Amino acid sequence: MKKSLLADGALLFVTMGWGLNFVVMKNVFLKLTPFMYLAVRFLIAFLILSGIFNENLCNFSKEDIKGGLLAGLFLFLGFASQAVGLLYTTPAKSGFITGSSVVMVPFFAYFVTKKFPGWSQVTGALLAFLGLAVISVEGNLKINPGDLITVFCAIFFALQIVVIEYYAKIAGSVNLAILETGIAGILSLITGAMYEPMPAKLDLMSWAAILYASIFCTAGAFVIQNIAQKYTTSTHAAVIMCMESVFAGVFSYIFWHEPITLKTLSGFFLILAGVLITELLPTGKMKKADLPG
Repeated sequence: MKKSLLADGALLFVTMGWGLNFVVMKNVFLKLTPFMYLAVRFLIAFLILSGIFNENLCNFSKEDIKGGLLAGLFLFLGFASQAVGLLYTTPAKSGFITGSSVVMVPFFAYFVTKKFPGWSQVTGALLAFLGLAVISVEGNLKINPGDLITVFCAIFFALQIVVIEYYAKIAGSVNLAILETGIAGILSLITGAMYEPMPAKLDLMSWAAILYASIFCTAGAFVIQNIAQKYTTSTHAAVIMCMESVFAGVFSYIFWHEPITLKTLSGFFLILAGVLITELLPTGKMKKADLPG
């Protein structure tokens, strides 16, 4: 229990960093295209991890390679489908649909591990999803091609979380992070080189923002996530990661003076309730007769 709470606390710290990154990166995309940004971010993270843990580069196991390749592929596909989907839908709808991965994770995890996560975790995931809906969904609920593409984004991010939960218990956490960032960076670089124009010259503030994202939100974050998911479930991780939108709203209010409305506060409350339910209520074990279907 103590290790589980520490793991969840570590994931919450990572999520706080991701929420702050929304504020830090606000102006970078005016000068850097999405895939080139991802390429720079992930490849810098890969080089940092490779430099710090250089002894690991000669000690990859089969499990490390399988887990790292899968996690990196799903991570890239998640960001890629999110970027393409954003061309045809609104940021609010994209954020909501991406957040639907929190509902998918318990069921994907069940198919992989054959262990039902427990009704408290499913309830927490549903509440967090409802909170994201309150924050993100506007009056126009019309479905368009961008929405459908973004559904795949949610699926890929959910699969990345489930893959990490599975391989973090049988592979090296640092090795997974090295391979994951390397694969995502290379695929982003190839895609950016094929479909995006050459980036403009970056100023010092842009580089500072990219280094923050690379060091704290990628290299450090994925190592912490991979270690934490040894001691917590993928559903716990997915629900806690929904706090990213809460932290993003708080930091936007602090640094950019963006207003927090009653609607936003209601969504924050539902997400927090989902997190507390997954943390405080016992998971329990599901009997075979009680499994869905």
